[in-house]
Amino acid sequence: MADRLDDKDFRLRALWGLCIDQFNNGQFGKARALADRFANAAANSSDKTDLMLADRLMAVALHYLGDQTDARLRIDRVNASLHVLVEKPKIFPLDLRISTQYFRARILWLQGLADQAQALAARNIEEGRANGHALTFCSVLGQAACPIAFLAGDFDAAERHGTELLKHTERHAIRLWGLWARAFNAAVIAKRGDLATGLPLLREELNRAGDARFLPRFLPLLGELAACFGEADQAERGLDMIEDVLARCNDRQERWYLPELIRIKGELVRKQAKNLPAAEKCFGEAMEIATQQGARFWELRCAISIARFRIGQGRNADARSVLENVCGSFAEASDIADMRVARDLIAQLLI
Repeated sequence: MADRLDDKDFRLRALWGLCIDQFNNGQFGKARALADRFANAAANSSDKTDLMLADRLMAVALHYLGDQTDARLRIDRVNASLHVLVEKPKIFPLDLRISTQYFRARILWLQGLADQAQALAARNIEEGRANGHALTFCSVLGQAACPIAFLAGDFDAAERHGTELLKHTERHAIRLWGLWARAFNAAVIAKRGDLATGLPLLREELNRAGDARFLPRFLPLLGELAACFGEADQAERGLDMIEDVLARCNDRQERWYLPELIRIKGELVRKQAKNLPAAEKCFGEAMEIATQQGARFWELRCAISIARFRIGQGRNADARSVLENVCGSFAEASDIADMRVARDLIAQLLI
């Protein structure tokens, strides 16, 4: 209707809604195409926020498609323009300033800029609390604060953020984020070493989520469940789950988490000790994809898995080489758990 009437304002509103719908469905290739259409429609707009929204849509699409380099360029461009924002954009339901920062934090984290990502996430929490918009604060905690703390290995912070998110969703009756928070909190319990409690609870909460599990935010929790099966000596169950999730990612072009899923698959294959060349192939494939995506954090995780595999084969020099090459590319992130593991492995190999 907007096209027939040549209504530029409602054309943008409709394209925005269609694009967000594809994000929620996990159809990121389609979302990118709609983001392109939005950008073309906004190109001659007199409202500068329309161009900012175009960049934000594209940044999110590129992030989930696995192109962290171009996603960073787009989200930084939005960030650089926020000073011209006078009022809330007419199309966007959340706070654009705050929502820009939690996606910047995600992208910075994957690029290996952990210190910047953690500092940005911490500021984002304070801004989100002060803003008072219930749904925006869910995204602040669920899109950046919770996952970044979890990936950093700071499980005290992950537990605090997950607990706060759950209470917030109960207070404001925000069901979908509440389902996610329960599953996330179960994953934290399992990751802290209490598999006996955390694994069945995580499985139960993901089952309770039903079709919500197909939302992009649930993807890492499905990967963690597969990894937990491996830790519980149920590698076969973990592999079945990984294959299902990999099929989902390939169908939907949901590539941002792909290196980690393939790495987890390699670890599960390695635990079976039946086909070690297949495990090494998984680690190599995961590393290649992480490098293509500009995702240094996934590269670090892959390097640790490759090094452990090579140490198990007595290839200590090769193990040390891959660790030193990846760790040497990091300008920060010295205090995150994976970097400590990598440094400890290098130290052992120097003895």
